[in-house]
Amino acid sequence: MRKLLVVAVSALALVGLMTVNARAEEGSGLEISGNVTTVTGYQRGDKTKAALGSEGILNDGLLALPAISAKSDQFGFFVDQVELDLAKSFGENIRARADLDFSPHRGISAPAGVYVEQGYITANIPAGNGAELLVGRFNSGIGLDPVNRNELSTVSFSSVHRTLLPDNMTGARVGYNFSEATRLETFVVNQLNDVAPAGNNLPSFGVNVSHSWGDEANKNWVKFNGAGGPEAPGTKKHWSFLGDLNGHMVVNDAFSVGAEGVYRQDDNTTAGGLNSKYIGGQLKGTYKFSDVWDGTFRYGFIWDKSKGAGTIVAPNALTPSPGLGGASATVAGVVTGAAGTGHQISLASGYQITDGARLVVEGSVDMTRAAGGAAGTALIPGFAGMFAYSF
Repeated sequence: MRKLLVVAVSALALVGLMTVNARAEEGSGLEISGNVTTVTGYQRGDKTKAALGSEGILNDGLLALPAISAKSDQFGFFVDQVELDLAKSFGENIRARADLDFSPHRGISAPAGVYVEQGYITANIPAGNGAELLVGRFNSGIGLDPVNRNELSTVSFSSVHRTLLPDNMTGARVGYNFSEATRLETFVVNQLNDVAPAGNNLPSFGVNVSHSWGDEANKNWVKFNGAGGPEAPGTKKHWSFLGDLNGHMVVNDAFSVGAEGVYRQDDNTTAGGLNSKYIGGQLKGTYKFSDVWDGTFRYGFIWDKSKGAGTIVAPNALTPSPGLGGASATVAGVVTGAAGTGHQISLASGYQITDGARLVVEGSVDMTRAAGGAAGTALIPGFAGMFAYSF
């Protein structure tokens, strides 16, 4: 922890020096931005269930907490991340970007501390309206939620983002704009759960198609994401795949809604094993009470349709280290066995303190029901606050 603080302080000092130099050198083209995001929260384990996996407002794959147990209380202050984003253009066609995250609990592999969220180079290709080739590590663009917590209107991520969707991937992506409104992206990556290929694994593939309309301040959009590949270690024929349809609609100057539906299946490599199948989604509405104050209601769900024990490869690269590349403790903990269901109800309010500084508070209740209802319905209430500054 002491080493992490030293690294973070040194990075912030470096940002200050680089910012001064960038401003002093006319036309240097160096862009510097980032954020500091902190979270404070409490959650209570249900009295009837012993192992609750990733449920709870704080157990969303980003905070350093174990699965909450029955009748337990969890409270804490957390540094979610200190992020430093660097970007520079080389002429009109080449651009490089690196997003560096400093976190006490997150990393690709142990020990946690420094995490490369993005690191890529892009090149413009003169074809049609212009194509973009990107090579490196990049945000997946899959789903309704953004990758960074400080961009949420709530404190916690949705249940489908936590457990079914990838955050970042390493590989190559080609993007093409058919018009100012419609964009197609195709990608080839190591794996959707963002680990290096194991054994004889082949790469995974995917596509993002988006269409938007409206002015920049009131942007509407709809997006389809599809991805799949041989995700299980050491196999060529056992594939995982997912499809996600999501969109955002501005109803008027004050009210907007977002919706998402996702299906994911992971092939079980065990002899005679059954595939894991999940259906999930979320519905979110945000109302702006004023220029600085807003409120958000969100409902999310996951339905485990597996007919027996299955294995899902951990999809979210931001799960606490070293929980990557093996059986997921997230979905399996939320809904255990066939017909298990998980529900998430959240109410949040955000206040823009000043330019770049935002405070968000959220109260939530997670409800889970195991297969056949043998363990009854577990309720996990909690509340949390996020204080984030973006520069």
